[in-house]
Amino acid sequence: MVRPPRQTKPCAFCGRPFTDRKRWSGRGQWDEVLYCSRGCRADAARQRRRA
Repeated sequence: MVRPPRQTKPCAFCGRPFTDRKRWSGRGQWDEVLYCSRGCRADAARQRRRA
C-alpha cells in the first residue's frame, strides 16, 4: 500500500516546514493550522500582545 505524499507548509512564526497530521486532515482543519507547535503559537501570541 502506497501512501499519498503528505502536504507541507511553513510555520507562520518560525518559518520551518511542517507536515499534515492525520487528525488535522481527517477533521478538515489543515487549512486552519498556522503554527508547527504549541511553543510557536504561544510565542506568536506574546509577540502580538507586545505590539
